[in-house]
Formats: sequence, structure tokens, C-alpha cells
Amino acid sequence: MPVQIPLEVSRVDNRLTVAGDLGLSSYLRLLAAIHQATDTQGYADVILDFSSCTAAFSASMLAVCSQIMLLRTRGIDVSISLPVKDQLRKLFHNCNWANLLDPSTYDPSNYRGYSHVPATRFTSPLEQNSAVNAIINAVMGSLSGMDRHDIAAIEWSLAEITDNVLNHARCEMGGLVQATTFEKSRRRVEFVVCDAGATIPGTLRETHREITSDPQALEKAIREGVTRDKNFGQGNGLFGSLEVCRVSGGQFHVHSRNANLSYYPKFGLHIRRETIPFSGTLVVANIDCSTPGVLQKALKFGGEEHVPIDYVETHYELSGGDLPRFVMRNEASSFGSRLAGEPIKNKLLNLVSMVVGKRLVIDFEDVALISSSFADEAFGKLFVELGALRFGQSFEFVNVSEMVRSLIDKAITQRMTTARYI
Repeated sequence: MPVQIPLEVSRVDNRLTVAGDLGLSSYLRLLAAIHQATDTQGYADVILDFSSCTAAFSASMLAVCSQIMLLRTRGIDVSISLPVKDQLRKLFHNCNWANLLDPSTYDPSNYRGYSHVPATRFTSPLEQNSAVNAIINAVMGSLSGMDRHDIAAIEWSLAEITDNVLNHARCEMGGLVQATTFEKSRRRVEFVVCDAGATIPGTLRETHREITSDPQALEKAIREGVTRDKNFGQGNGLFGSLEVCRVSGGQFHVHSRNANLSYYPKFGLHIRRETIPFSGTLVVANIDCSTPGVLQKALKFGGEEHVPIDYVETHYELSGGDLPRFVMRNEASSFGSRLAGEPIKNKLLNLVSMVVGKRLVIDFEDVALISSSFADEAFGKLFVELGALRFGQSFEFVNVSEMVRSLIDKAITQRMTTARYI
């Protein structure tokens, strides 16, 4: 593991220089420096210089982005200088941090990978649903061997936490969400949700007068059934999300106003007071998916197991007809490369194990042509992994042009001949 470089934040007039690693344990120092420059010193324009920044992570960056967006609503102009390190500079672009921090200078991210969903702003239920779907689609496409219960639990947690922003944060500029999947050592999904609105301590105190401190508010917020207003939900979002992370062996963090909650498998649950406040709420959920099916019993409320409607049901099983349907034109924006074929293969591998006892209809309507490399990556490798018998039992191809059919057949034939990956 690389040695972490301590964060240093210095200020000369309205220019703040960020040097070192900007992580979950250090971003509050940057926010404090920004507060001093704008609220104490009264600068109406601020320059954030990240040129000496050596590392940045989604949780800390979304926290900073949300506060900068809040400053902008107050008429304070913020511009940035990107990191000198080439990889980190690309990360600022790909993760959409550059655009959120300085939209007049940097365009929105055009990242087209499938293991990561850039920081996305949502202000309505429609945008929230779109963001959740994009993240679950990325999980399905980047991590093979996923269990349906695990996907359902991740989706439920993500939907609940983003829904809390819309129902409780009272933030006109909405919230931010970002997600990444990892599988080098263990399969993991991490999502971050952040807003700059009403805090958990602030909203809970409206109906829970017994709360006397911010840490006490967070401790109460993660209990089952605790909410500001039952008209806006059952109060299980934070409780259930913590359970999903805990049962999986993952991590969970919440920072809201002057309270910080963290859960680590080795150290358990800790809640402490932060001297530097966060004007909003930051939630980080890190879920370990290495053991399929481990999350089946994570969502249990009132002593009963909760089985939510999931992405597989809404996107494939309810798509029309008796058999689940995989519509190719909806699954990829390009059919011309091996890179585009890999998430298709992973999704199909996941779906085969999730729609047990049913053939999956693969619909090629409006897809007139695919490349040989796409055909090999998506279907040649899939054939080898499943085997001839299971492959034939699992899929039914419809609306396939002669050209596409011949390319798929050729890819499978070549794989049968070599019986190995190329």
C-alpha cells in the first residue's frame, strides 16, 4: 500500500494551495481554509490550486464539490488549477470533479468506462432514479459472479441514501453521487452520496427534542425506524445501509455537521464530535461482494427479511413477454470494440445465474452490425465460460441480422477450436 502524503493547505490572499493527499481524514482542513477565506476574510473569489495535490478520493472530493457549489449560490466565484500529476489530472476530468468545481472552465466528464460512474448531480426523483440505474448497470457490467440478492441490497441502499437527500436535505441544488467498483483483491462496490443542505442533526432535532448533541443525533439516525418525519419514509435508510456494509465486511461513514460516524470490520462502530463542521451530509458506503449471497439477510426490519424490487426485475423480467429480455441497443452505446463487449459479457454471466430456470432473450433489434472483437469478447468468451450445453440452454437470440449472426458464430467457433482466451 502506498505511503499516504499528509495534506497541507496554505493560503496567500484568495489563493489556496492544496499539497499532499486529499482523503477522508483530511478534507475538513481544506473546507476550514475555504471558510476562512470567504466568511472570515470576505473574499468574493477564490482560487483552489491543486497543482501539488498527490492523491484525491471520491468521498473527500464530493464533500469539497458540494461546498463549492454552495458558495457559488452565494455569489462567490471559485476557479481551480488542476494537479500537475498526469493521472490525477485525468481523474479530475473523468470523475467530473473539475466541472463541478469550475464549470465555466471545464466541461462535464465524457468518461466512457464501465467500472466507474462519475460524480453526478441529481435534483429530482427522475434524475435520482437515472443515477441509481447507471450505478447498478456499472456494477452488473464490471463485476461478474454477482448474486441477485447482493445487487438488490446495493440498489436498495443506494436508492435510500439518495432519496434522503431529496426528502430531508432541503437543498435546492440537490445532491451528488459517485460510484466505483473494485476487483483486484476482493470484489467491492463503493458509492458516495453528498449534499450541502440541512444536516442530520438539524433535521432530527425538529421532531426529537431529546437530542442534545450532533454525535447523539447520528447515533439515533442509524437506529431502525428513526426518521424526521414518517410521511417521508420509514427511517431505515441509514440503518439498513450500515447493515449492508457491516454484513458484507465493508465500511460505512457518515459526516454531518459536527458529528462523524465510522464503521470498520476490525474496529467496530465509532461516533465522535468533529471540531470542524460539515455543512451538509456525506455518506460513504463500501460494500464487499466477494462472497456471493452474503447480503441476503442484511435487510431485515421489524424482525422480518425485506425483499426489495430489484434492477433485474424492472429492467429485464418486466420488459415484456414471458422470458426476461436483454435488449442490446439499450445495453451498449457502441458495438465496435473489445472494450465495449466486456461489460456485455459480465452482465450476461450475472443474469444467467439470476434468472434461474428461464432462458434469457437477447434481442438485437436495431443493431445491424458488430465488430469481430466485440463478438469475441461478448459471446466467444461467454461460450467458453458457460460451456456449450449451458450456453445453449441459457440464451435465445432474436432479431439478429445475418451479418451479426455470422460474426457471433465465427467467434464461438474460433473459441471452440482454441478453447482458451486470446
